[in-house]
Amino acid sequence: MATISNPQNLLPLLGSVAAAEDPVAALEQRGHQVATALKTRLQPHRRPTPTKRKLWNKMAAKAGTLAFTAGQPHPITARQLAPGEYEFSAGVRMSLANEILAGLHANGTVPDVIFLDRLLSAGNIDLLQGAFRMDRPGGRIGRFQITAPPTLEPIREALDRVAFVIPFRLNFERIVSIFSGEVRSVVTFATGRLRLSVGLVTQVVPVSVAARNLEIQIDLSSSSEARLEIDPSSPVQRTSPPPPGGADGLAIILQNALQQRLAGSLRFTVSAAIPLPIGKLEIHEIAILTRGDALLVGIKVQGTPGSGNPATLTALFSDAQTNFFSRVHDQVLRLIVQSAARSGELTRMAQQTHPDAVIDSADVAFGNGTIELRATGKIVDLCPLGVDLGFTATVTLTITLEGTRIRVKKETSTDLDNSDAVLCVVTSLGLALLAAVAVITFQGWLAGLAAFGVFGVLTLMLEFDGDDFDLAVGGGGGGGDTLVDLDFPFPGSDLLPTLTGLFIRLDDSTMLIAAHLGTRPDNLNTYFYVRFLEAGGFALARPMQGVQVQLMDRDSPAPEGDDVTLPGPSTTQSSQPTPGGGVVITKRTRFVRGSDETFRQVTTDHAGRIRIYIPSDKLASKAGSKVVETTRLNVDTERETTSTVRTPIPEARPDFYFRIARPNGTFIDTLGLPAGFFLNFQSSRIGTRASPLTITFGGAPIVVLDPDVE
Repeated sequence: MATISNPQNLLPLLGSVAAAEDPVAALEQRGHQVATALKTRLQPHRRPTPTKRKLWNKMAAKAGTLAFTAGQPHPITARQLAPGEYEFSAGVRMSLANEILAGLHANGTVPDVIFLDRLLSAGNIDLLQGAFRMDRPGGRIGRFQITAPPTLEPIREALDRVAFVIPFRLNFERIVSIFSGEVRSVVTFATGRLRLSVGLVTQVVPVSVAARNLEIQIDLSSSSEARLEIDPSSPVQRTSPPPPGGADGLAIILQNALQQRLAGSLRFTVSAAIPLPIGKLEIHEIAILTRGDALLVGIKVQGTPGSGNPATLTALFSDAQTNFFSRVHDQVLRLIVQSAARSGELTRMAQQTHPDAVIDSADVAFGNGTIELRATGKIVDLCPLGVDLGFTATVTLTITLEGTRIRVKKETSTDLDNSDAVLCVVTSLGLALLAAVAVITFQGWLAGLAAFGVFGVLTLMLEFDGDDFDLAVGGGGGGGDTLVDLDFPFPGSDLLPTLTGLFIRLDDSTMLIAAHLGTRPDNLNTYFYVRFLEAGGFALARPMQGVQVQLMDRDSPAPEGDDVTLPGPSTTQSSQPTPGGGVVITKRTRFVRGSDETFRQVTTDHAGRIRIYIPSDKLASKAGSKVVETTRLNVDTERETTSTVRTPIPEARPDFYFRIARPNGTFIDTLGLPAGFFLNFQSSRIGTRASPLTITFGGAPIVVLDPDVE
């Protein structure tokens, strides 16, 4: 091997010995010869502490292959946005939307019955009644039952509307009132589908200061072009169906009844919560439309040129099994990271490795199969004579697909201001420091933006040191950062997402991530399905319809067996000399139980049922407060001051019960009912929609007057 006689010869070799305590000795052990004159110039004059070296080496190990150059920074070139191109786009197939709708129907978010005789005027009931030819007389229009989950169907290309198809059974009933209740018997019925044209809308949901989710929703308040289709085999038929293209008055009446029944819940989310990779950037415009069986969204942010053109939105599913994708242009990430550099945020991240590190600028670019993250900065006064060490660190991730496997290769290249700077690096604090600065800066920046979506995947790539990256992001059940939050149910449902078949493609300035999202029953979060009945005379009970129910946490008095025990009061005293005289400090500490806390408030449905959802990370409550009263008495001046500090006392396992407001203004609760009190509650599922926990006030009935019973 040739003798290493100058810094230029040394630079290409340093990447392999960056973690060594003595890089020169490590090179010589590998057979390299270092000229004596150069070795003399490389004698260390400053050594890092063992703790610092351990941290730097740990982070350098996550930097992948290391390389060092001098005076050779290559510019990052990014493709500009094409005319009409959206910085972010996403899509879901209607098959996934329909799977979510099935979950909403199963848990009652989409109602399974509408009492038309209670919602419609007598005139509209008569109008409906007269528009049908019945096979049996004696029944009057009563319940409209949604017999299967509604589904979405496309209407035509590039439209911001879809068909919302509701399978139904329209009952013609005989209704008998008895003991302030009613019994319904079905005389005959009509079956078919109610087809509505409903709007597609989006909702942006804040998650944290720098993170937001996007939900794709259908909006039934803007439904139009309603059509009522009766099955050929239906016992009841229409007397005169409307002509094709003509207005369908009966369907419009049913549409209005559905809107009235849903009231303030006219929107249903039909996608996962899609993480937006836009940080704090303001949204300029959103477009939503259909293409084939896909629902597509495009987003333009403030700070980029031009407007979006919906015609540029296309379905980017990687194959027939994929039902979800998101695509981002690196222009968005460039705006965010450049802002973070200007604000000093990246400098604060870099100073976790060295207190004198400064990041002056940063950039991000997507290439063909690559991601580049670059930071340019310096470490102040690192070199002899108080000279700053300037550098440009570039982390390059190369992503390749091998069948169903995703491989991630990491490289970190550090370009120094000049070749003499390498002498400063080797003789001061070590080569691993520069690699650690790059890794910690970008990991910290990404982690502060969002835990999921594009940022979550990029964060995991920087941390990942295994072979199969797809296994790291598709595990679920709390398996770390991933494409979507696998521990958070599809909004409004009792279903958790599953993720398989992850696909990542990097093109010129764009990153496409696609996958197959499925569903599974939620066994992580808490659900209460409870039905409330009130017994009356003759051993009969009626559902408590339309009453307010509060889920309460029992705190005062504490129930027997409560897991939170508050200590008794205490007093401490101390003295402290001050320039103004001696001070006696008296601290009196006491613990005060809080009043019962309202956890959730809901309204019962026609059958007296409620559904309550509590995320696993929101289950804790407060048991009371720690009150510290501090009195400071100046013994020379006899001046006394008092201050009070209250600190909440957390309660990891609340003690739940229900409190119900009757229509007459009185209240009743379940504290005295074994089935209605949950001591030291932990995450669990109580009841189901089909079989709720039933609580009866006033005794056990023999017969329940249930409007759903025929």
